[in-house]
Amino acid sequence: MAEMSPSKALEITQNPSKYTVQERKDAKKVLADYAPTAGEGGKDSRGQKLSKGGDVTVLSIGVGKMKKKDAKKLAKAQMAEGGMAYGKKHMYAAGGSVTMNPGLKALKAKSPEAFNKITGN
Repeated sequence: MAEMSPSKALEITQNPSKYTVQERKDAKKVLADYAPTAGEGGKDSRGQKLSKGGDVTVLSIGVGKMKKKDAKKLAKAQMAEGGMAYGKKHMYAAGGSVTMNPGLKALKAKSPEAFNKITGN
């Protein structure tokens, strides 16, 4: 058997009807040597322990372009202004609004001193 690459072995296993029985056996052997599963010793080609099912950690980094309007959709949600209450500006992630408590409004009209004591204004 000539030295078979893992990509060629994968091609053979994906289209077995095009290849001989011996070629299929060789391809399976190459793939088994290249990436053993957890049942076959539980270690990868570098000797590191595989998790159950033969999974290994993979890191993938991609670079690409997208339209500006699409990128804005993916951006983190900005805080929206919710209004003024008690002399302070309020911000909300969902864009809600802040209003003064109706009871405090009535208290402010009746007794501004008590209102200031409660709200700290």
